[in-house]
Amino acid sequence: MSAFKIKIRNTLRSRKINSFLLFLIMAFGILVLTKLSRGYTNTIFLNIEAKQLPEEVVLLSDSTHQVKLTLTTYGFRWLKYYLKPPKVVIDFEQDVTRTNSAYIWTANKGFSNLNMQFDKEVKIESISPDTLLFKYDVNEVKKIPVKLNAAINYSIGYDALLNVKTNPDSILIIGPKSLLSKMETVETEFLELKDVNKPINENINLQLDSIADVIKINTRKVSVIANVEKFTEGTIEVPITLINTPNRFKVNYFPKSIKVSYYTSLSLFNSIKTSDFKIICDFKKINETTNYLTPELVSEPINIKTARMHQQNIEFIISE
Repeated sequence: MSAFKIKIRNTLRSRKINSFLLFLIMAFGILVLTKLSRGYTNTIFLNIEAKQLPEEVVLLSDSTHQVKLTLTTYGFRWLKYYLKPPKVVIDFEQDVTRTNSAYIWTANKGFSNLNMQFDKEVKIESISPDTLLFKYDVNEVKKIPVKLNAAINYSIGYDALLNVKTNPDSILIIGPKSLLSKMETVETEFLELKDVNKPINENINLQLDSIADVIKINTRKVSVIANVEKFTEGTIEVPITLINTPNRFKVNYFPKSIKVSYYTSLSLFNSIKTSDFKIICDFKKINETTNYLTPELVSEPINIKTARMHQQNIEFIISE
């Protein structure tokens, strides 16, 4: 070790240096205590906390949230305020006046309760502004549907008879009428499922980031459900019913029935009957430029996914 380093080490170990540092620290501590024990006048911004606000009332975002106070107190108190600023509590039953659109707090009416929130060593010199305006709205309850945001692809030969749904399919929101009136639906986060070949039961969050904090929402997550099964296609012969024919004429049409293909689950395939379908041709819909009848599938069973007719034109002959 060099002689210079040894000299520094010995100097730091000496009692004189240790004593000097001790007295320096003590002097600094006494100076700080002296400063903190003195009284100072300063201005501080404090957040406002609402007390006894009616449950059906919500303060709007453009309301007053801070008040500027000029205080005189000891340095110890100021140090505490800077480290952890207190909140100014305003009693909405005693200290304010209510109008149709706002609560109004004035220093003349609310100063007494405000002053009681501070210790006796704290003197309130001034309040700015001396009048506070709290705009409000009345809460309402609204039920809005959940909109599923999803891309679901099934494996070949698989499908869901009913549309994929969310549970619950709607949620309750509580908030100011002015905000709720703009909300018609709430979307889920995006869900992507590929090659699905079994029942769906997924939990997914709702998109709530853009919703104002003053709006209360009772549900933040929903389930996405669907009964996925093996599907198959069937074909059935369905008779045609002719309606609105003129009484004085006889209308002969052919064919008398049409093949209908339908898509349904394998488990329900054998339950499909001809009587579950109904095809009509409305004679009133014929005009001078039309020389055929148009079949319409007006009734089909609820336990099929899709159905399509194999023929779109029906020929006819009118005779007396």
